[in-house]
Amino acid sequence: MFSKRADGRILKNLDPYDKALCYVMSRRSDAHVYFTEEIDCKYFDEYIAQKKAEGKELTYLHILMAAIVRVHAQRPWLNRFVMNGRIFARNELTVSMAVKKSLRDTSTSTTVKLPFTGHENIFEIADRIDQSIFETKEVGSENKTDRLAARVMNAPPLLIKLMVWAIKLLDRWNLLPKAIIDASPFHTSVFITYLKSVGINGIYHHIYDFGTTGMFIGVGKEIFRPVIDEETGEIRPGKVIELKVVADERFCDGLYHARSMRLVRKYLKNPALLEERLETVEKDID
Repeated sequence: MFSKRADGRILKNLDPYDKALCYVMSRRSDAHVYFTEEIDCKYFDEYIAQKKAEGKELTYLHILMAAIVRVHAQRPWLNRFVMNGRIFARNELTVSMAVKKSLRDTSTSTTVKLPFTGHENIFEIADRIDQSIFETKEVGSENKTDRLAARVMNAPPLLIKLMVWAIKLLDRWNLLPKAIIDASPFHTSVFITYLKSVGINGIYHHIYDFGTTGMFIGVGKEIFRPVIDEETGEIRPGKVIELKVVADERFCDGLYHARSMRLVRKYLKNPALLEERLETVEKDID
């Protein structure tokens, strides 16, 4: 109904076919595409060992997050979303992920949404992740998402349904307040499901119709299998990690997704490329 949103701007100069797709597939769950990217873990392990010798502690999550942020900064179409039949360019680059406060069965979970400019290097991103997880796991800690959920869920069931209906309606009409958007992990550039931390295989995670999340990336534990060494061409024992991606195909086409994933692979195979700050963040079209 209203054309201005707190978290994005409408893209007008798009191909008519791209615009039509948003009406043919009116819901995000109509437009799911699935693909898997497999990475040889030797690239992670060698880089992590090298940085540890230099006194820098890095993890798989740090490398993955840095690569995802860097590619979103260089490939701006990935940072779009569809709302009410219109394609928007997102104003901010954010990454959401779920965090268990401990590994006990009875432990509560929360989500964190990390904002980035796109200029950050891998060390800045690692610090941001570690600080956010540390704060989240502190006893009695609450973030914006926890406080919003608590306010809503403390109401009677009928009122909860009414509030959720109102939030969805305001979102559809582009009237959702920025405070709610900032607190919502579902209004984000990409959502990471980091299952490696709990030792299980990756999954294809559905994209919620609620919010604006256009991409879920599931990351599972390492898988031991024979791999072809890209340097020698020989088969050797190895381990791989799979990125299982579910994406909304409406805001950018398959070729754009494919070339973006090729760039992700480039950074994951050579994480040292992420040590320099990115000078220029690419802007989307008008």
